Amino acid sequence: MGRDGGAARWSPYVGVQPIVATLALLVGVRGLANVLVPQLVEFRNPDLIALGSSSLSGVPVIVVIAAVLTLLMAFLVRRTTFGRQVVAIGGNRAASELSGLPVRRVLLLVYVISGVLAALAGVLATARLQASDPTSLGLFIELSAITAVVVGGTPLSGGRIRVLSTVMGALLMQLLSATLIKHNLPQSWTQIVQAVIILAAVYATRERGTR
Repeated sequence: MGRDGGAARWSPYVGVQPIVATLALLVGVRGLANVLVPQLVEFRNPDLIALGSSSLSGVPVIVVIAAVLTLLMAFLVRRTTFGRQVVAIGGNRAASELSGLPVRRVLLLVYVISGVLAALAGVLATARLQASDPTSLGLFIELSAITAVVVGGTPLSGGRIRVLSTVMGALLMQLLSATLIKHNLPQSWTQIVQAVIILAAVYATRERGTR
């Protein structure tokens, strides 16, 4: 994250690259979930079922929650000191440290917020399906998340965050996936298309940044 060389690519406390830590935990925790719950488990909790199936004025509760969180994150990024610090650190961590910004604290909060939102997404997905299956639920969702971010115009090099555009990118990818499924194409084609879109979006972002 950032344009200041290798320093910005290391986590704030343990000195491990964030992408390495993320992938290690992704594989490890998914494996642990498969050990603890080796098969599909159905949930009969009425509150959980209501969360996944109820609606407000015809709008699903899950959509309402997603919209509220989107607006909240957009406000956090654009209108708060914390959001401006996140953008500054993402653009150049070394310069942010020299200017006196609390880099470690901000990065830690970013990881915490990301983890909480991921956990909430898991709860909502479970409520919608009324079941949990670690062998398939959320599989390759990280690829979809990266695609949505890149397509939305947020560069992987940091320095800019576009929350609403990321949501539009996610909707676009979901539309693409639904279209491929409707035409009876296998899921593997969706993954191939996502990979191509990521490469194209990264290249387009790079070209804009060099002008």
